[in-house]
Amino acid sequence: MKVLAKYPDIYKAHIIQGMLENEGIECEIVNENLPFLGMGVAGFDVRIVVNDVDYDRAKEILAAAGD
Repeated sequence: MKVLAKYPDIYKAHIIQGMLENEGIECEIVNENLPFLGMGVAGFDVRIVVNDVDYDRAKEILAAAGD
């Protein structure tokens, strides 16, 4: 698994997760609850991880979406 992207809030991460899954790319959200605990402290980003084989395609999808 590779980290595809990092976001400061869970809402954006869920939007990206849905977009990727609609394209057939399995992904997971890591550190889902930490932003609420950290309240903006550096290092508490929510991460989206994808399988290594899907990483390049997932990056292309994010780039096409302007993210």
